Amino acid sequence: MNPFKYGQVVNGNDFCPRPALTKSIKDFIKSGQNIYVQGERRIGKTSLIIETIHHCRSKRACYVDLLEIKTTAGLCQRLAKALISFEQQSGFFEKILKSLSQLKPSIGFDTLTGSPTISIDPAIKFTPDSLNGLLDMLLSIHKKKPIVVVFDEFQDILNLREFKEVLAILRGKIQFHNSLPYIFSGSIRNKMYDIFNNPESSFFKSAIPIYVSELDTQCFVNFLKNKFALGKRTITDTAIDKIFSIADNIPGDVQQLCAAMWDTTSYKERFSEKNIPAALKLIFARESKGYEHILVQITELQLKCLVGLAKKGGKSPQSEEFLIASGISLPASVKKALNRLEQLKIVYRYEKEYKFINPFFKSWLIFKNL
Repeated sequence: MNPFKYGQVVNGNDFCPRPALTKSIKDFIKSGQNIYVQGERRIGKTSLIIETIHHCRSKRACYVDLLEIKTTAGLCQRLAKALISFEQQSGFFEKILKSLSQLKPSIGFDTLTGSPTISIDPAIKFTPDSLNGLLDMLLSIHKKKPIVVVFDEFQDILNLREFKEVLAILRGKIQFHNSLPYIFSGSIRNKMYDIFNNPESSFFKSAIPIYVSELDTQCFVNFLKNKFALGKRTITDTAIDKIFSIADNIPGDVQQLCAAMWDTTSYKERFSEKNIPAALKLIFARESKGYEHILVQITELQLKCLVGLAKKGGKSPQSEEFLIASGISLPASVKKALNRLEQLKIVYRYEKEYKFINPFFKSWLIFKNL
């Protein structure tokens, strides 16, 4: 069985320890302090939060994913479903259904697993005020048995047309939930910063920031080597360095490449750099449809810009060297292309450098010699 896990929340032996961050978050939870957790995509924020809560005695996590939330109704529905699913696991299922009867929840069953599923009547008209009752329910649950509320991808709340009103209502309730800790997690630094540090925001200075950066290199290397050892396999230090470079030091992407190396090699094999191309080709085969879909969305100029980023990096995308390498005439054209590629969530800007959201797409562009 492949021991490398990626693209999902991990815990236990699949979680690479972050002792300092874990201790900080745990201490804040115990004191009832609200925090906001920031970090790049696939850096391991959600796993860190859930694993830490798991180790807080008597605490339970009520997890609400706000990724790509578009409407206030969608926000209310996700919070309601989180409450219902949470109480189902906690043994208060019938009580929570009765408490939220105005939402007309209906119970179904997953055809594959047989597990119960919950749906909310789509005819229900949610407004920002609908949040009040749902937030009151969180506090009611917490008084019976302590919980920690996790709003993941919280920055996407800014997608809502009424985001200012929604944030004001959330803040108005949460500030009185003194013993109930809230954790707000987000991937897009400028948006999260705006919510919690802009004096005009309702959430201004309402939570303590926690920054999640790359894992301690040696700790992560030992973690990976121990995973390979489960199949009596070893890996050279130069191969690990190459993996980290290709995956841009993002833990989730590092594990994805390691998983592909595991799938393309044999029991008791010693991994080296020569094994990496086969692993990348496996990833390309699995993700090529997604890559091709990106090409359909972009213009020829934007593709030239991407190829330039893949070959020359994103630190100086308007330099003469970059223009020559990409075949683009004007720096202004590069800037326009980059803005669009950011909007399409193909690249992102981090510390004055443009990076690929998916580093393997970058490797694929070079592999295809586009």
